[in-house]
Amino acid sequence: MLIKNLHFYLWFFFCMTVLVSCSKDNDPDPDPGPDPHVVPDPPPHGSVAERTVLIYIGGDNELDTKGLPAADLDEMKEAIKTMDANLYSHNNLLVFYDQYSESLRPKLYRLIKKGKVEPSKADPSKKELVITTEEELIYEYSHEITFTNPSVLKEVMDMAFDEFPAKSYGFVYWSHGEGWLPAKSKIMAIRSLTPFRWMGFDKNNRSDNFKSEINELADALKQAPKKFDFILFDACFMLSLESSYELRDCADYIISSPTETPGPGAPYSDVVPMMFSSSQAAIKMAEAYFKYYNDKYNPNVRTTNSNWTGGVSLGVLDCTKLAKLADVTKANLSTSSNLNSLLNEVFDYDKRPNSHVGYYDMVQLMEKVLKPTGVEEWMKAFNDALPYWKTTPKNYSSLIGMFSMEGTHGVSHYIPSGGSTAITDADYQKTAWYKDAGLSQLGW
Repeated sequence: MLIKNLHFYLWFFFCMTVLVSCSKDNDPDPDPGPDPHVVPDPPPHGSVAERTVLIYIGGDNELDTKGLPAADLDEMKEAIKTMDANLYSHNNLLVFYDQYSESLRPKLYRLIKKGKVEPSKADPSKKELVITTEEELIYEYSHEITFTNPSVLKEVMDMAFDEFPAKSYGFVYWSHGEGWLPAKSKIMAIRSLTPFRWMGFDKNNRSDNFKSEINELADALKQAPKKFDFILFDACFMLSLESSYELRDCADYIISSPTETPGPGAPYSDVVPMMFSSSQAAIKMAEAYFKYYNDKYNPNVRTTNSNWTGGVSLGVLDCTKLAKLADVTKANLSTSSNLNSLLNEVFDYDKRPNSHVGYYDMVQLMEKVLKPTGVEEWMKAFNDALPYWKTTPKNYSSLIGMFSMEGTHGVSHYIPSGGSTAITDADYQKTAWYKDAGLSQLGW
């Protein structure tokens, strides 16, 4: 019996050895991973990417003469250069750039990686891949254009999104901004001279300042293949409730500041990778934007465009919640307001003494003009509509320097004042927010 069992065990172990050996021999070789000497390919032209982001740089103004767009472009290129290969291979970053120089024509291009294998600087006997970022030209205009003209924006979007379609889209507007400002300006001969809210600032032909009305900007953005996942306004005063409400059908989220933004603009090296996040891209972009300036914040050091220590304020509005906010506002407004009291007591984000418009803190305003019984309901609707808001203790204004942000809540709102602003106030009554939020109940 013992010998018989011994034969059995010997035979069993022999079979197991053979099986294990065969199994090992048949295993596929482990994945070696990407070739370190090969640059990954971007999405092919015409293929459907995960996300295509268009950065629309309106630099045909003094911002370009200060070198601010060029510095931000360098940051964008650095972001693409260092971007994770998988992220890069499934997404597109497109840039439209209208420069101030008349000799440099506006152009649309995609930022792509290029690589060259060279001897390693650390060890010349070895090779290393040197990666750079290049501009892959999509279209270059042969003539001067006015980037603030909504028809130009639509034309650029058509070229961009026809060539690089995607499952989702993002949009960045880089230029000057005024969240809500009636201004008599013209865009070419076909435009009227009536007051309108505006975005952008194009010094076309060096004699006229062409601006884009928010309603027309919204109409153009609605022509995109899909509603944008986010719109980042890298421009001043664009986290105004009135402007965001006009744009509510253009994007899920709007990212911007209620006051003046840092001169260097968004830190694109940090923000660009967040643009392609599969979830909560807008929140992650805002977090990266704020963190960059918060880490550099020092109110005791003179701020400059090359060393911005003056802080920042940044918020994200959920456009899908703005209709509810309008309904709750309308349902809970009181029937009158003391304008002089409001103008003196509500925080004003606009610190410009000579070009003052008035961007007042919306929460402080509503606490004074809502029925006491409706404040709690209104605050819930407001908080639902503002999923992100951060500010450094102080912000910087180009005209007065540092100022306190104590007691602020991140979204601005207009307050009429009559007198010299009578035309402005009348134009304000034409906005969708004024109508839908029932502001006429206040006697405005």
